[in-house]
Amino acid sequence: MVKYPIAFFILASLAFAINRPPAENGLKIEIAGSAEFKQQVAKALILLRKKAPEEYEIVKKHIGKIEENERSGMLAYKEPPVYQMSLKTAFYSITWCAGTIAHDAYHSKLYHDYEKRHGKPVPYDEWAGFEAEKKCIKYQLETLGKIKAPENEMDYCLSLDGTHGDVNHDGKIDKTDYELRDW
Repeated sequence: MVKYPIAFFILASLAFAINRPPAENGLKIEIAGSAEFKQQVAKALILLRKKAPEEYEIVKKHIGKIEENERSGMLAYKEPPVYQMSLKTAFYSITWCAGTIAHDAYHSKLYHDYEKRHGKPVPYDEWAGFEAEKKCIKYQLETLGKIKAPENEMDYCLSLDGTHGDVNHDGKIDKTDYELRDW
């Protein structure tokens, strides 16, 4: 006999919802990866939906899939757009996970806004270069504030100047930097 039937029901319902297709779990975004990854990302999306609904709408519009990956990065040019998220990023905290989803949704928004105005090809710097990175960090900070992220997460974002993606310090952000990431 279950000692806490309501808690059991809630946990069972959450587990069921996370493993359902995105259109059925109410999140509208496909989540691919281990069960633990799916659960963590679903919690982050629910946090965004509850505490930062405007940002959640941007996420829904500009990310079609979030998938577990070795490193984190946005594939805005894919159909649907895919946010690849590392376990390090996903499991740092729920608020950090949610903030990075908003951050990368903004990269995708920059990509698709440019594409809508000018067509393809979309120059990399327009959506993922240093200036684009600054815009995404600003958006992430706003989101972290709305979801009441801890001070250390806010401080870290405040310390960024948009160049952290240039992992090899060659003055540009490119595929080599992506491959060198540890997040």
